[in-house]
Amino acid sequence: MSGGPPAVAVVLAGEAGVRAGAVDAWLADDAARQVVDEASAVVGRDVATWWRDPLALSCDTTAAHVEVVVSGVAGYRSLVARGLRPVVVAGHGVGEYAALVATGALPLDQAVELVHWRAELLSLSPRPSCAGMAAVVGPGAAGVARTVVADVGGALAVASVDGPAQVVLAGACDELARAREAVHAAGLDLVRLPGRTACHSPLVETTARHLAAALADLEWSEPDVPVVPNADGRPTRDPQQLARCLRAHLTSTVQWEATSRALVEAGATAVVEVAAVPVLGPLVRQVHPDLPVHLAAGPGTPIPTTSPTTSPEPATAVPVPTGGDS
Repeated sequence: MSGGPPAVAVVLAGEAGVRAGAVDAWLADDAARQVVDEASAVVGRDVATWWRDPLALSCDTTAAHVEVVVSGVAGYRSLVARGLRPVVVAGHGVGEYAALVATGALPLDQAVELVHWRAELLSLSPRPSCAGMAAVVGPGAAGVARTVVADVGGALAVASVDGPAQVVLAGACDELARAREAVHAAGLDLVRLPGRTACHSPLVETTARHLAAALADLEWSEPDVPVVPNADGRPTRDPQQLARCLRAHLTSTVQWEATSRALVEAGATAVVEVAAVPVLGPLVRQVHPDLPVHLAAGPGTPIPTTSPTTSPEPATAVPVPTGGDS
C-alpha cells in the first residue's frame, strides 16, 4: 500500500460493548468529559459512578443502553478533538444512536432522553424467560437462518445479519428451541444470548409504537460525515433518510454485514472501533479479512495516521456474538 494517511471509518458498539467503568478511561480528556457531564445533567445523576457498578449494568437495561451510547460519543469526540477525521461512521444496535449524536445528526440531550425512555419501554416486551435471541454461528449462517425462520414460522425473525459466519435470531423461547434443532441438523451451532430482549423482530412492535411519538419530536441536522443506518446499510447524510431508518430501527433487521461492505465502498481503508473490548472489529474482518482495525478504549489510543506498508495478517473468521444488540 502507499504511505499516505488512511481513510478511516469509525464503528460504535451496541449493548455487547457495555463494560463497568469503561467510560472512566476517557474522563481525563476534556472533549469526552464534556459529553459525560452533559449526560449526567440530563439523567440527573453522576453517570460515571452509576456505570462503575457491574450489577447495575447487567440488571438495568436503561443503565446499559445509556452507558454504551454516551461512552461511544465521548470516545468519538475525544478522537476527533485529537485530529481523527473519519469518512464514514456506523453503530450497531443501540450504538446507532451514538453514531447519530457523534456526527452531529442529533443533539446529545435528546438522544440520552430517548435511549432512556426506549430502554424503559422495552420492559413492555416479552421477558427473556419468554423470548430472546440466539446466534446462528458457522459458515453460511445467513442461508441457514433464513431457512429456519421460514420453517419454524411464528414470530421468529432474523434480528441481525452480523457477518458471513454469524446471524442472530429473535423469537419466543419455544421457537428458538425448534430453531436449535434445525440449525444443528444443518451442521451449525445456535448460541443463546442470555438476558436479551427479542429486538428487531415482531415481538417489539408494541414498544416501537409507543416510541413513535418521541422519535417524531427529534431535532435533526445534517451530520458532519455519512452515517450508515442499521435498517438499510447505506451511508447517507440526509437527515430525513436517517430519521426514516431510526423509526424502523427497533423492528428491522440490523444489516451489519452490508454495513461492513459499505464502509469500504465509502472509501475507508482502516476502521477504528470505539469500545472497551473488540465487538464489531472482528465482524468487519469477517467481511474484509485484510482491513486494518484499531480498538480505541481510551484517549491514549494511537490514531491511524499512515497506511501500513504491508497487509496485516488476515483475521480468523471467529464469530463474535453481538449480544443481539438492541
